[in-house]
Amino acid sequence: MTEENILATPKPSTITLADGKEYILPAMTLNVMANIEEELGFGIDKLQEQFITKFASTTRKVLCSLLRVNYPDMTLEKVGSLVTMEELPVIVEKVVNITSNK
Repeated sequence: MTEENILATPKPSTITLADGKEYILPAMTLNVMANIEEELGFGIDKLQEQFITKFASTTRKVLCSLLRVNYPDMTLEKVGSLVTMEELPVIVEKVVNITSNK
C-alpha cells in the first residue's frame, strides 16, 4: 500500500466575503498560476510589482481568478462588490499567501 504524503498535497483555504458566505480558495497549482497569468495578462513573476503599482485592480483580478476555480460564474464586478474595506486585509493576506505558496 502506498502512503500519501499529506504535506505535499495542496490545501485550499477559505474566506468570508461581504455577503457573509464562506468561499473556497484553491491551493496554488500550475493550472491556477496559468489562470492568474491569463487573467492579468502578464507573468506571475510580475505580480508583486503589480500589487504595488495597481493594488486594487490586481487584487480583484487575482481573487476573481482564484474564485473561478470553484465558482465559474464569478465576475470581476461581483468580486469587487463582495470585498469591502472590512474584508480587505484578510483577503490580501490570503491572496499573498496563496500566490507566494505559503
